[in-house]
Amino acid sequence: MIIKKQQNKTLNEFLNIKDIDNNCLRTLDGQAILFLKVNPINTDLFSEDELEVKMDKMSIEFSNEQQPYTIFVIPRKVDIQDFVNEQQELKKSLTDEIGIRIVENRIINTHELVADKNIIESEFYLCIWEKESENSTEKLLKRANNWKQRFSNSDFQTKILEKNEIILLVKSFTIPEFARKEDTDYRDNIVKIRRKIDRI
Repeated sequence: MIIKKQQNKTLNEFLNIKDIDNNCLRTLDGQAILFLKVNPINTDLFSEDELEVKMDKMSIEFSNEQQPYTIFVIPRKVDIQDFVNEQQELKKSLTDEIGIRIVENRIINTHELVADKNIIESEFYLCIWEKESENSTEKLLKRANNWKQRFSNSDFQTKILEKNEIILLVKSFTIPEFARKEDTDYRDNIVKIRRKIDRI
C-alpha cells in the first residue's frame, strides 16, 4: 500500500491568488481580475411605470456586452455605526433638553430596530477579468470605465475597488468577520450571477 504525503498549500495557493496591486487581483493561473462596487437603489420607491422605464433603459445599456463577467451579491447586517456617530455629534451641539432627548431616543430606537429584526442590506460587486499580459490592466480599466459609464446612464453609482478594498472583499469570502469590524457572528450567503460560463 502506497501512502501519498499530502502537500500543504499556502492560503494564497488555495485561493489561487498570486498578488493584489493597485486595482487588480492576479491569479496563479494567469488571470488579472478587477472589481467594481455597484451602489444599490431602492426599487420599492418606483412606480410600476418608472420601474419598467428603468429596466428598459438598463437592457439597452447592457445588452451588447460581449465579454464575460460575474456579479456577486453579498448580504450583510446593516451597519448603523456611521448614523449613530452622526447622531452623537448632533447631540453634542444641542443645548435644549427636548432636542437631546429626541436624539437619544433616535439612537436607542435605531439599535433596537436592527437588533430585533436582523435587518440585512446587500452589497453588489461586478467582477471582470482578462488573461494576464503587459497591457491587461489597461484593458480592464478601459472595460471598467465603460461599465461605470453605462451604470451612470442608468442612475447607478459605481466604484473601482483599490488594493485594500479588494483584500477586504477576498476576506469576506473566507473570513466573513473581517468584512465588517463588528460583524463577527454573521455568516455571509454569497450569491453569484454569471454572464457566461467561464472559469475565473
